[in-house]
Amino acid sequence: MKNIQILVDDADKDKLKNLKVDFYDGINTVYSIDKGFPSFDGKYYFDDTLTSNLKGKEIRQLKIQYSGNSVIKIYDLKILNGIEEKPLNDIKNLNVVEGVNDVSFTWGNPVNPIFSGVSIYKDNEFLKTVDKSLNSYKVDGLEANKNYNFKFVATYGDKKSQGVQKGVKTLIDPKTVPPSPVSSLTAQPTDKTVKLKWKKPKDDDLAGFKIIQNGKQIAEIGLEEEFTVKNLKSLTDYKFDVIAFDKDKNDSSPVSLSVKTLEEKDDIPPHVPSNVDVKPSNGALIASWDKVSDKDLAGYNVYVDGKKINGNLITSTNFVIKNLENGRKYKIQVQAVDRSENASELSLAAFGTPDVNTIPVIENDYSVKNVSDGVGTMFSGLWLALAFAVSIPLAFYVIYKLKQTILS
Repeated sequence: MKNIQILVDDADKDKLKNLKVDFYDGINTVYSIDKGFPSFDGKYYFDDTLTSNLKGKEIRQLKIQYSGNSVIKIYDLKILNGIEEKPLNDIKNLNVVEGVNDVSFTWGNPVNPIFSGVSIYKDNEFLKTVDKSLNSYKVDGLEANKNYNFKFVATYGDKKSQGVQKGVKTLIDPKTVPPSPVSSLTAQPTDKTVKLKWKKPKDDDLAGFKIIQNGKQIAEIGLEEEFTVKNLKSLTDYKFDVIAFDKDKNDSSPVSLSVKTLEEKDDIPPHVPSNVDVKPSNGALIASWDKVSDKDLAGYNVYVDGKKINGNLITSTNFVIKNLENGRKYKIQVQAVDRSENASELSLAAFGTPDVNTIPVIENDYSVKNVSDGVGTMFSGLWLALAFAVSIPLAFYVIYKLKQTILS
């Protein structure tokens, strides 16, 4: 038996006072070690004074005692025979620099005359044993962005240290890193187009943008920050995505926007009203015209001597122009307007002159039947002959005139 070695927690080394180890053959004490401070080699506390005191003796038990204020933790105990050495030192100060497809290691070699080199393992697979004169090694051919476990074992001839392990992760390949997405995406719709605008990311290798419409790519452009999608349907919902891509064809995450096109814009004016007719009245003119057949017709404007006189669009095909000067000739024209606010040219002019001798325009809420009944009642009290000779023809004349006014 050569020596005894005891491994304790490094934090407990200052607690070891008056360490005593007793050896027993099962009944009696064979030998005792009683020292104030055992030797320490950086890992084990040891005593190598065992000599002939234990030679030929059978040891069945041993007892470790110490004095101190707290309990120590013993992790390992070795009783060594013959010429077995203390545990072999590992390399120290192991450092690593990760690359995309490689890692580079550096370390400090043990100071020991029998140290011969360092065996390197990757994920428990032997790679190489480097000579004792070297203190660095580079491992190539690794996958990017992947975890690996390496082990470095110091060799001493045919003996080896316990080894030092190092977990590493290779870097992400920058060629596989996608660009940042676009920002501030906006849309400007019309009835048949949508103009998309955005701000590009600040990636150095940015190459362009992909335009996606309802899940299908419709365009791939350069570094412009806008694109107009054409040939769309009016009043239709669309979803657009803009994707940035780099020179290595990596795509960013999409930025989406939903937009609805506007109502179809009509830039064709309606037909010009035709057959404009003007009838005189006392202080007024009664204008009428043929209906314009455009499907999107909104109404009409009436012009007197070149000036529009109505505020809102006129939806009927006749209009009473009031507050005119009797005996003065006026030029009347009509204009058609559609729902897109397209206006036709002015119609051919019709002329009319208000006449004091004509029946004035009467503003009331009576219907033609009310007027007819009223006229009959008014004349029923006159002479019978006058009623037959005058009132009846006159009533029909009045009815005829008032129909033109009230029905307008």
